[in-house]
Parts: sequence; structure tokens; C-alpha cells
Amino acid sequence: MSGIVNTALIASGTGSDAESIIKAYINGFIPEIDLKYLISTKKDAGCIKMAEDNHITTTVIDCPNTTDGNFSFNNILSDTLSSSRVQLVFLVGCIKQVALIRGIDFYNIHPADPIAHGGKGMYGLDVHEHVLASIKDRLTRKMALPESSFYTYPTVHRVDADLDTGPMLLRAKVQIPGEIISKLNEDEDISQLASELQQHVLPYEWIMLPSAVRMAAHNVLY
Repeated sequence: MSGIVNTALIASGTGSDAESIIKAYINGFIPEIDLKYLISTKKDAGCIKMAEDNHITTTVIDCPNTTDGNFSFNNILSDTLSSSRVQLVFLVGCIKQVALIRGIDFYNIHPADPIAHGGKGMYGLDVHEHVLASIKDRLTRKMALPESSFYTYPTVHRVDADLDTGPMLLRAKVQIPGEIISKLNEDEDISQLASELQQHVLPYEWIMLPSAVRMAAHNVLY
């Protein structure tokens, strides 16, 4: 099989992860895809302006976080993707649980190991807080030394029927700065440290995503 893979992005926030893909696409780094549009799950999300500033078509599917709302969201999403013959979708900061659609490959970027730090409600800062809480528990129980090296593992994985359980496509090993570990050991506010860790990890996500899209597109094509 050869050709171009019709691709869409789904985001819910500022769109920094989406922007890393869009910039690479605009600069010719992802020639395997035709980026049809960015879908926002919130009508006032920053990702909309970011995409429009980069001349990427946008659409909004803003449904309430209820059972009926999620059902409506996925029905509209299915119609939207099918009408444009989209074959590949990347969830880049999407907080909705997306139902799989036959003939479309879905991939997600998770900011840490999705098996150890994934599942329902695990997105954004909550993931980084979970990572740090796990390390703090090891330090408290003296299962690790404060001066030890600790790592987190942002991962691009295929989406399957369950949350954060799909096979890995690409993963980075990111060392957590020693300053964060020192503050954690000193009982500093873990939510603030999670924010610091998020800012440390994001640039690695931005490096990973364009390559992950190329890899996923090749999987579709070949």
C-alpha cells in the first residue's frame, strides 16, 4: 500500500503537543500524512487558536462529561472522521475517552509509563503527581536513597478498548531532576513539584511526537 495517510489530531487544552506535530508537518518533516484538522473537545481551548494561527483547519466537539455526553461525542467524532476518510488519529492532550472506529488507527501520548501511572482520570498533572508520590513512597520506606537517579517514561502507545493499555509505539527515558527529588524528600507541595516535572517532560514529548506520527503512518501504509 502507498499514498498519503489522512490524519487528525484531538486535543483539549493549550495544544503544545499538537503544535509539535503541526510545526513538523508544516516544515515537511512528516510527508506521509495529510493533516486534515485539529479537533478540540472544548470550545474555548487554546489549541484552537494555535492551530488556526498555523493555518490548520479546526473543528469543535464539545459535549458534557456524562454518559450521554460521551456517547454523543463519539457519535459525532465517528461521523466527522469518516466524512474526511481519516485513517490515523493522535490524541494529544485529549481528556475524552475515545471509542475505537473500524479502519482508523488511534494513538495517545501519555506523560509517564501508562501501565504504572495510567487508567481512569490519569492525565495532565495527576500523572506526574502519581509518579512523584510513588517515588516519595519508596524514599519514605527507605527502598531508595534521596541521591538515587529516578526516571519517568513518556510513552506514545496505540489506543485499544481499555484505558492506557495499548501496545507501545515509542518511549523516552527521562531523568527526573535532582532538585525535584530533593524538594520531594523535604516534603514540599507535591502538586507544585508535579507542575515542575510536567514542564521538564514536555520538551521530550515535543521531540517524540513527530517521529511517532511518521512511525504510525508507516504502519498504516505498509
